[in-house]
Amino acid sequence: MTLPALLDRCAALRPDLPNGYTNHLSMALHALASLGAGADRLTGFADHYLAGQGLAWPAAGEASVASGRLVPGWQRLLGQPDAYGPLREAMAQGLALHGTEAWVRGVLPALWPGLGAAALHGPIRVAHALQAAHDGELAAGLALWASRWRPLPAVAATDPLPLADWAVALQAAGGELALTAPSISHCMAEAGRSALYRGLLAQAPQGLPLAEALARLVPLAVQGYALTGDFTVLHLVTGLRAVRVLLPWLPGGVDAGVLWQVVVAGWLAAPLHRAMPRPLAEQHALPAWPALRAAACAQNDDHVIKLVHACQDHAAHGLAPGGACRQAAVRALQRCLG
Repeated sequence: MTLPALLDRCAALRPDLPNGYTNHLSMALHALASLGAGADRLTGFADHYLAGQGLAWPAAGEASVASGRLVPGWQRLLGQPDAYGPLREAMAQGLALHGTEAWVRGVLPALWPGLGAAALHGPIRVAHALQAAHDGELAAGLALWASRWRPLPAVAATDPLPLADWAVALQAAGGELALTAPSISHCMAEAGRSALYRGLLAQAPQGLPLAEALARLVPLAVQGYALTGDFTVLHLVTGLRAVRVLLPWLPGGVDAGVLWQVVVAGWLAAPLHRAMPRPLAEQHALPAWPALRAAACAQNDDHVIKLVHACQDHAAHGLAPGGACRQAAVRALQRCLG
Protein backbone atom coordinates (compact mmCIF):
# COMPACT_ATOMS: atom_id res chain seq x y z
CA MET A 1 0.00 0.00 0.00
CA THR A 2 1.34 3.46 -0.85
CA LEU A 3 2.17 6.12 1.72
CA PRO A 4 -0.88 8.36 0.93
CA ALA A 5 -3.23 5.39 1.26
CA LEU A 6 -1.70 4.40 4.59
CA LEU A 7 -1.90 7.98 5.87
CA ASP A 8 -5.58 8.02 4.89
CA ARG A 9 -6.09 5.05 7.21
CA CYS A 10 -3.98 6.57 9.97
CA ALA A 11 -6.53 9.40 10.17
CA ALA A 12 -8.99 6.98 11.74
CA LEU A 13 -6.63 6.12 14.60
CA ARG A 14 -6.39 7.86 17.95
CA PRO A 15 -3.32 10.10 18.43
CA ASP A 16 -2.36 8.12 21.51
CA LEU A 17 -1.87 4.40 22.16
CA PRO A 18 -3.59 2.20 24.73
CA ASN A 19 -0.57 2.65 27.01
CA GLY A 20 -1.05 6.44 26.92
CA TYR A 21 1.97 7.25 24.79
CA THR A 22 1.89 8.99 21.42
CA ASN A 23 0.95 7.04 18.29
CA HIS A 24 4.02 7.27 16.03
CA LEU A 25 2.71 5.25 13.09
CA SER A 26 2.14 8.02 10.56
CA MET A 27 5.41 9.76 11.42
CA ALA A 28 7.42 6.57 11.11
CA LEU A 29 5.74 5.71 7.81
CA HIS A 30 6.76 9.04 6.28
CA ALA A 31 10.29 8.64 7.64
CA LEU A 32 10.50 5.13 6.17
CA ALA A 33 9.27 6.31 2.79
CA SER A 34 11.81 9.15 2.86
CA LEU A 35 14.58 6.66 3.63
CA GLY A 36 13.63 4.62 0.57
CA ALA A 37 11.23 1.95 1.83
CA GLY A 38 8.82 0.58 -0.77
CA ALA A 39 5.08 -0.01 -0.55
CA ASP A 40 5.39 -3.59 0.74
CA ARG A 41 7.75 -2.55 3.51
CA LEU A 42 5.46 0.34 4.51
CA THR A 43 2.47 -1.98 4.72
CA GLY A 44 4.43 -4.59 6.64
CA PHE A 45 5.69 -2.03 9.12
CA ALA A 46 2.19 -0.66 9.68
CA ASP A 47 0.77 -4.11 10.33
CA HIS A 48 3.61 -4.97 12.72
CA TYR A 49 3.23 -1.67 14.60
CA LEU A 50 -0.51 -2.05 15.06
CA ALA A 51 -0.20 -5.67 16.18
CA GLY A 52 2.51 -4.72 18.66
CA GLN A 53 0.26 -2.07 20.18
CA GLY A 54 -2.80 -4.33 20.29
CA LEU A 55 -4.54 -2.28 17.60
CA ALA A 56 -6.04 -2.92 14.19
CA TRP A 57 -7.08 -0.79 11.27
CA PRO A 58 -10.69 0.39 11.73
CA ALA A 59 -13.23 -1.34 9.53
CA ALA A 60 -14.20 0.31 6.27
CA GLY A 61 -16.46 3.28 6.89
CA GLU A 62 -15.16 3.87 10.43
CA ALA A 63 -12.62 6.49 9.44
CA SER A 64 -13.07 9.91 10.97
CA VAL A 65 -15.22 12.07 8.73
CA ALA A 66 -15.89 15.75 9.26
CA SER A 67 -19.43 16.33 10.52
CA GLY A 68 -19.85 19.59 8.63
CA ARG A 69 -20.46 21.53 11.85
CA LEU A 70 -18.24 24.57 12.14
CA VAL A 71 -15.86 24.54 15.10
CA PRO A 72 -15.34 28.22 15.97
CA GLY A 73 -12.67 29.53 18.31
CA TRP A 74 -10.40 26.49 18.30
CA GLN A 75 -7.87 28.47 20.35
CA ARG A 76 -10.07 28.11 23.43
CA LEU A 77 -9.42 24.34 23.27
CA LEU A 78 -5.62 24.70 23.44
CA GLY A 79 -4.02 22.38 25.95
CA GLN A 80 -7.09 20.14 26.35
CA PRO A 81 -6.22 16.53 25.43
CA ASP A 82 -9.89 15.52 25.44
CA ALA A 83 -10.57 18.11 22.73
CA TYR A 84 -8.49 16.33 20.09
CA GLY A 85 -11.60 15.35 18.08
CA PRO A 86 -13.07 18.86 17.79
CA LEU A 87 -9.61 20.29 17.16
CA ARG A 88 -8.96 17.82 14.35
CA GLU A 89 -12.27 18.77 12.79
CA ALA A 90 -11.49 22.48 13.13
CA MET A 91 -8.11 21.98 11.49
CA ALA A 92 -9.63 19.94 8.65
CA GLN A 93 -12.22 22.65 8.08
CA GLY A 94 -9.58 25.37 8.09
CA LEU A 95 -7.43 23.54 5.57
CA ALA A 96 -10.43 22.93 3.30
CA LEU A 97 -11.69 26.53 3.49
CA HIS A 98 -8.44 28.46 3.38
CA GLY A 99 -5.89 26.14 1.80
CA THR A 100 -2.79 24.62 3.32
CA GLU A 101 -0.46 27.61 3.09
CA ALA A 102 -2.81 30.24 4.50
CA TRP A 103 -4.15 28.01 7.26
CA VAL A 104 -0.80 26.68 8.45
CA ARG A 105 0.77 30.13 8.43
CA GLY A 106 -2.19 31.42 10.41
CA VAL A 107 -2.20 28.62 12.98
CA LEU A 108 1.50 28.17 13.73
CA PRO A 109 2.01 31.47 15.63
CA ALA A 110 -0.58 30.34 18.20
CA LEU A 111 0.93 26.86 18.46
CA TRP A 112 4.58 27.93 18.57
CA PRO A 113 4.74 28.82 22.32
CA GLY A 114 3.74 25.20 23.03
CA LEU A 115 6.54 23.76 20.88
CA GLY A 116 7.28 21.05 23.43
CA ALA A 117 3.74 19.62 23.13
CA ALA A 118 3.62 15.87 23.78
CA ALA A 119 7.42 15.64 24.06
CA LEU A 120 7.74 17.53 20.74
CA HIS A 121 5.52 15.02 18.93
CA GLY A 122 3.05 17.77 17.98
CA PRO A 123 5.51 19.68 15.79
CA ILE A 124 7.20 16.45 14.67
CA ARG A 125 3.93 15.08 13.31
CA VAL A 126 3.07 18.39 11.64
CA ALA A 127 6.47 18.50 9.94
CA HIS A 128 6.12 14.96 8.58
CA ALA A 129 2.60 15.77 7.37
CA LEU A 130 3.71 18.92 5.58
CA GLN A 131 6.45 17.01 3.78
CA ALA A 132 4.02 14.22 2.89
CA ALA A 133 1.59 16.86 1.53
CA HIS A 134 -1.33 15.02 3.15
CA ASP A 135 -4.09 17.27 4.51
CA GLY A 136 -5.76 14.58 6.60
CA GLU A 137 -2.50 13.82 8.37
CA LEU A 138 -1.77 17.54 8.68
CA ALA A 139 -5.12 18.15 10.38
CA ALA A 140 -4.34 15.33 12.81
CA GLY A 141 -0.86 16.68 13.53
CA LEU A 142 -2.07 20.22 14.15
CA ALA A 143 -4.81 18.89 16.42
CA LEU A 144 -2.30 16.80 18.38
CA TRP A 145 -0.09 19.84 18.87
CA ALA A 146 -3.02 22.03 19.90
CA SER A 147 -4.56 19.50 22.28
CA ARG A 148 -1.24 18.85 24.09
CA TRP A 149 -0.17 22.51 23.99
CA ARG A 150 1.74 23.43 27.14
CA PRO A 151 4.15 26.41 27.08
CA LEU A 152 7.28 26.27 29.23
CA PRO A 153 8.15 29.20 31.50
CA ALA A 154 9.89 32.12 29.83
CA VAL A 155 13.03 33.39 31.57
CA ALA A 156 14.74 36.69 30.83
CA ALA A 157 18.41 36.48 29.86
CA THR A 158 20.11 38.48 32.59
CA ASP A 159 23.63 37.08 32.25
CA PRO A 160 24.10 35.62 28.75
CA LEU A 161 27.21 33.56 28.08
CA PRO A 162 29.09 32.89 24.84
CA LEU A 163 27.66 29.81 23.18
CA ALA A 164 30.69 27.60 23.89
CA ASP A 165 30.55 28.40 27.61
CA TRP A 166 26.80 27.97 27.74
CA ALA A 167 27.04 24.57 26.00
CA VAL A 168 29.50 23.40 28.65
CA ALA A 169 27.09 24.52 31.38
CA LEU A 170 24.17 22.75 29.70
CA GLN A 171 26.11 19.52 29.28
CA ALA A 172 27.29 19.64 32.89
CA ALA A 173 23.67 20.02 34.07
CA GLY A 174 22.55 16.79 32.38
CA GLY A 175 21.11 14.37 34.91
CA GLU A 176 21.38 16.79 37.82
CA LEU A 177 17.63 16.78 38.44
CA ALA A 178 17.25 12.97 38.28
CA LEU A 179 13.53 13.35 37.54
CA THR A 180 11.15 10.44 38.04
CA ALA A 181 7.94 11.67 36.36
CA PRO A 182 6.18 9.01 34.24
CA SER A 183 6.77 10.55 30.79
CA ILE A 184 9.08 12.88 28.91
CA SER A 185 6.35 15.54 28.81
CA HIS A 186 5.89 15.42 32.56
CA CYS A 187 9.65 15.50 33.13
CA MET A 188 9.99 18.53 30.85
CA ALA A 189 7.23 20.31 32.75
CA GLU A 190 8.93 19.45 36.05
CA ALA A 191 12.29 20.61 34.72
CA GLY A 192 10.69 23.92 33.73
CA ARG A 193 9.89 24.59 37.37
CA SER A 194 13.49 24.11 38.53
CA ALA A 195 16.12 26.65 39.51
CA LEU A 196 18.54 24.91 37.15
CA TYR A 197 16.22 25.59 34.19
CA ARG A 198 15.90 29.25 35.16
CA GLY A 199 19.65 29.59 35.58
CA LEU A 200 20.50 28.07 32.20
CA LEU A 201 17.99 30.24 30.38
CA ALA A 202 19.23 33.34 32.19
CA GLN A 203 22.65 32.54 30.73
CA ALA A 204 21.47 31.55 27.24
CA PRO A 205 23.03 33.42 24.30
CA GLN A 206 20.80 36.22 23.08
CA GLY A 207 20.04 38.09 19.89
CA LEU A 208 20.05 35.06 17.61
CA PRO A 209 17.21 34.70 15.08
CA LEU A 210 15.45 31.36 15.09
CA ALA A 211 17.36 29.85 12.16
CA GLU A 212 20.72 30.70 13.73
CA ALA A 213 19.64 29.45 17.15
CA LEU A 214 18.58 26.20 15.52
CA ALA A 215 21.96 25.87 13.82
CA ARG A 216 23.69 26.26 17.19
CA LEU A 217 21.48 23.80 19.06
CA VAL A 218 21.24 20.91 16.60
CA PRO A 219 24.93 19.88 16.95
CA LEU A 220 24.55 19.78 20.75
CA ALA A 221 21.58 17.42 20.50
CA VAL A 222 23.16 15.20 17.83
CA GLN A 223 26.42 14.86 19.75
CA GLY A 224 24.53 14.31 22.99
CA TYR A 225 22.61 11.43 21.48
CA ALA A 226 25.70 9.94 19.82
CA LEU A 227 27.48 9.88 23.19
CA THR A 228 24.64 8.65 25.39
CA GLY A 229 21.94 7.04 23.25
CA ASP A 230 19.46 8.70 25.61
CA PHE A 231 15.80 8.33 24.67
CA THR A 232 14.83 11.87 25.69
CA VAL A 233 17.74 13.43 23.80
CA LEU A 234 16.57 11.41 20.78
CA HIS A 235 13.37 13.46 20.87
CA LEU A 236 15.40 16.67 20.80
CA VAL A 237 17.18 15.46 17.64
CA THR A 238 13.90 14.62 15.88
CA GLY A 239 12.12 17.66 17.30
CA LEU A 240 14.79 20.06 16.05
CA ARG A 241 14.45 18.52 12.60
CA ALA A 242 10.75 19.39 12.77
CA VAL A 243 11.62 23.01 13.59
CA ARG A 244 13.82 23.18 10.48
CA VAL A 245 10.90 21.97 8.35
CA LEU A 246 8.58 24.52 9.96
CA LEU A 247 10.92 27.50 9.52
CA PRO A 248 9.51 28.59 6.13
CA TRP A 249 5.98 28.47 7.56
CA LEU A 250 6.71 30.64 10.61
CA PRO A 251 6.47 34.44 10.60
CA GLY A 252 9.65 36.48 10.70
CA GLY A 253 10.75 37.52 14.15
CA VAL A 254 9.16 34.52 15.87
CA ASP A 255 10.36 34.18 19.47
CA ALA A 256 13.55 32.10 19.34
CA GLY A 257 13.44 31.95 23.14
CA VAL A 258 10.83 29.18 22.86
CA LEU A 259 13.44 26.96 21.19
CA TRP A 260 15.98 27.54 23.97
CA GLN A 261 13.29 26.74 26.56
CA VAL A 262 12.45 23.41 24.93
CA VAL A 263 16.08 22.35 24.52
CA VAL A 264 16.95 23.22 28.11
CA ALA A 265 13.85 21.47 29.50
CA GLY A 266 14.45 18.44 27.29
CA TRP A 267 18.10 18.16 28.29
CA LEU A 268 17.26 18.48 31.99
CA ALA A 269 14.43 15.95 31.61
CA ALA A 270 16.83 13.34 30.20
CA PRO A 271 18.00 10.82 32.83
CA LEU A 272 21.65 11.41 31.95
CA HIS A 273 22.70 10.46 35.48
CA ARG A 274 22.03 6.88 34.34
CA ALA A 275 23.63 7.26 30.90
CA MET A 276 26.79 5.34 30.09
CA PRO A 277 28.66 7.49 27.55
CA ARG A 278 30.59 5.49 24.98
CA PRO A 279 33.53 6.52 22.82
CA LEU A 280 32.44 7.68 19.40
CA ALA A 281 33.37 5.50 16.45
CA GLU A 282 36.08 6.87 14.17
CA GLN A 283 34.43 8.61 11.25
CA HIS A 284 36.43 6.66 8.66
CA ALA A 285 34.97 3.45 10.08
CA LEU A 286 31.35 4.58 9.94
CA PRO A 287 28.93 3.14 7.36
CA ALA A 288 27.89 5.49 4.58
CA TRP A 289 24.34 6.85 4.39
CA PRO A 290 23.05 4.20 1.91
CA ALA A 291 23.94 1.45 4.40
CA LEU A 292 22.46 3.40 7.29
CA ARG A 293 19.24 4.05 5.36
CA ALA A 294 18.94 0.36 4.46
CA ALA A 295 19.48 -0.66 8.08
CA ALA A 296 16.86 1.81 9.26
CA CYS A 297 14.34 0.56 6.70
CA ALA A 298 14.80 -2.96 8.07
CA GLN A 299 13.93 -1.81 11.60
CA ASN A 300 10.59 -2.15 13.33
CA ASP A 301 11.55 0.39 16.02
CA ASP A 302 9.76 3.61 15.11
CA HIS A 303 12.11 5.75 17.19
CA VAL A 304 15.21 4.35 15.49
CA ILE A 305 13.66 4.96 12.06
CA LYS A 306 12.82 8.55 12.90
CA LEU A 307 16.24 9.19 14.48
CA VAL A 308 18.16 7.98 11.43
CA HIS A 309 15.87 9.98 9.16
CA ALA A 310 16.41 13.11 11.26
CA CYS A 311 20.19 12.67 11.38
CA GLN A 312 20.41 12.30 7.61
CA ASP A 313 18.24 15.41 7.24
CA HIS A 314 20.39 17.45 9.64
CA ALA A 315 23.51 16.44 7.71
CA ALA A 316 21.93 17.18 4.33
CA HIS A 317 20.96 20.71 5.42
CA GLY A 318 24.29 21.45 7.09
CA LEU A 319 22.87 21.79 10.59
CA ALA A 320 25.34 19.32 12.08
CA PRO A 321 28.57 17.75 10.79
CA GLY A 322 27.91 14.69 8.65
CA GLY A 323 30.27 12.55 10.70
CA ALA A 324 28.48 13.41 13.95
CA CYS A 325 25.13 12.64 12.34
CA ARG A 326 26.37 9.24 11.18
CA GLN A 327 27.75 8.56 14.67
CA ALA A 328 24.31 9.27 16.12
CA ALA A 329 22.64 7.05 13.51
CA VAL A 330 25.07 4.21 14.26
CA ARG A 331 24.33 4.58 17.98
CA ALA A 332 20.63 4.06 17.28
CA LEU A 333 21.24 1.21 14.86
CA GLN A 334 23.92 -0.60 16.79
CA ARG A 335 21.66 -3.56 17.55
CA CYS A 336 21.06 -4.35 13.89
CA LEU A 337 24.54 -3.39 12.70
CA GLY A 338 26.11 -5.86 15.11
